[in-house]
Amino acid sequence: MPAGFPPLPAGFPPLPAGFVWVARGQDTFAAADGPLAAPLYERGLLEASGVRRALADGAGSPGRARTAAVSLSEPDAALLLRGLRRGGLLGPLLGAALLGPARPFRELAATAALRAAGAPVPRPAAAVAWRHGLVWNAAVATRLEAGATDAGAFLASNPPEASLRAALAAAGRAVRRFHDAGGSHRDLHLGNLLVRSDPWEALVIDLDGARVGPSLDPIARMAELMRLYRSLRKRQMLERVGERGCAAFFRAYVAGDRALRRALLARLRIERRRVSLHALHYPRPAR
Repeated sequence: MPAGFPPLPAGFPPLPAGFVWVARGQDTFAAADGPLAAPLYERGLLEASGVRRALADGAGSPGRARTAAVSLSEPDAALLLRGLRRGGLLGPLLGAALLGPARPFRELAATAALRAAGAPVPRPAAAVAWRHGLVWNAAVATRLEAGATDAGAFLASNPPEASLRAALAAAGRAVRRFHDAGGSHRDLHLGNLLVRSDPWEALVIDLDGARVGPSLDPIARMAELMRLYRSLRKRQMLERVGERGCAAFFRAYVAGDRALRRALLARLRIERRRVSLHALHYPRPAR
């Protein structure tokens, strides 16, 4: 693999402990967890053409980032590769176009920092960015979470009541740990939570744009919790979860902390107004 790289441009965070640079030049930046660097490099998954081939064969839906499962020869080295896309109002127009190469490496650093702080997030594996004309494209890789499915797919499977309650409680505990570790998610919704059973647990994923700082205050916490609630409404799954399911999630999140519970509920009226405004743009339920 190449060695002897030029200094990093502005905007790049330090690599997490144990990660190494594989490419760092005018057109490509790539870094990986040390044991995975050689097999990823040999597979071409730390350069533009290899990443594009892998993602072209992967899953995804219109407007969402494509993903691909990758198996390496290293033990326990099944990875999930995810292309980065722009979000917000300009997301449909800009797609995968990024203004610079640093964004996937900020996600890499945030994921590693949150995991080190005890947050239930995937184990980071690699990040790569490459020049594409006047803009940049990028992808990140994390260790594949065996047996896990995203919360939206889980709810759509119409799970038994006991499994539903257990999964919702696991999700509540996971989001609480994420917030306690200082995590702030840019877009917390059903697709960005993974759940699995035996034992029941959940993980917060897709940390593109996530921030790491002090433990979140109740205002920021409640805003993110209500993003999840809005996701339930938007995907027409609120009735499936029900009031008892929402209560199971909330009980698990507050974990008996009465002061936190009061502070969160004090924001409920304001957040419900925001939900009502967002709901004006949601698809109408089929009759």
